[in-house]
Amino acid sequence: MGGTLSALAQSLTATARISDMPTGQKSVIMDMRVAILARIEKQSPKPYLTRQFGDEVTAGHFAHIIELMGDCWPEPMVVHRPCCSSVTYDEMLLLDLVTATVQNEPQHFDGLLSEMIGRSDRQKLGLVFAKFVNHFAYERKMR
Repeated sequence: MGGTLSALAQSLTATARISDMPTGQKSVIMDMRVAILARIEKQSPKPYLTRQFGDEVTAGHFAHIIELMGDCWPEPMVVHRPCCSSVTYDEMLLLDLVTATVQNEPQHFDGLLSEMIGRSDRQKLGLVFAKFVNHFAYERKMR
């Protein structure tokens, strides 16, 4: 198949770009990238995450999310380097899971993962995401 792709084909193959995302989403993706790189290097991401989130508890919840995702994902999670402007499937999935949790849509959260991981792992992830979102929301209200 040679030649130039049609506009429709280009739109179907396009990946999200960080520069087009709201600040909060950009931050979550960058935090995920750094946390996974730290995990690969067998270092703790908590000092970085604590600076990003402003407190150790929220940082711990996010680090636990990344750790649990890494443990229950069927394949290693795929993230881009921090300098990359495009977004991977796993990075977008993290944003979708955070959004489903913030919007209190457990069925949607479960549906995003149902074909990929078992029920027990989905439930564990749901609890960890809820702790992160609830603590993050609570901390922001207190400031």
